[in-house]
Amino acid sequence: MPWPMVHFGIAEKLYDGQPSPSFLLGSIAPDAIHARGQVTRAEKGATHFVTGERLPSVEQLKQACLHYLGDERESDRADYVLGYIAHIYADVRWTDTIYARFELEFGGEEQSRSIRDVYNEEMSQSEFMLLQTQTWAGDILLTLSQARPEGLEPLVSEQEVNHYRELKLEWLNEPDNEPKIMPLYFSAEAVLAFIKQTAEELQHLFQEWNVRQADARGARVS
Repeated sequence: MPWPMVHFGIAEKLYDGQPSPSFLLGSIAPDAIHARGQVTRAEKGATHFVTGERLPSVEQLKQACLHYLGDERESDRADYVLGYIAHIYADVRWTDTIYARFELEFGGEEQSRSIRDVYNEEMSQSEFMLLQTQTWAGDILLTLSQARPEGLEPLVSEQEVNHYRELKLEWLNEPDNEPKIMPLYFSAEAVLAFIKQTAEELQHLFQEWNVRQADARGARVS
């Protein structure tokens, strides 16, 4: 699954450089399950609408989106829900594309380290690559810090989401967390291409589902 800066990059393109604080908070909320500490695979799956070990289909995501939006279309709550759905869609696409290639390439080589260790190290480097090379990074983190705490009961609580945000901001603001490696599997080009493509797809889906706010800015995907 992509780490927070990838989700923020998608949000930045989807909202032409100005995603709302609520959308950004929603875009990391499904992973706030980790604020509970040790969690089961089933608990994490529940926050991502997993059924039978399978991530949700586009149709299932649409139904979840409409359910949690209810009658709201132009509010901070609506932005938060759309961010939550965008996170899960990005996870689905990441799993099917860039991560699937990683598994194939990693499995075809002699390895002295676990796939999880390599993945976590390369994702850490990817986070700092985006922080250091993307002009939007600083503003996005500031905007995220301004979001009013929200949960999505019964999936994640307001306290869990707020705590998870604090943990992520603290981690991203600590330079020593950068491993300073040259990624073998998740190049900057591949990650940036994924962000662009996923933003395009979400723009289309949100328009098709008629869930974008009336005053929302169109996606900038160039």
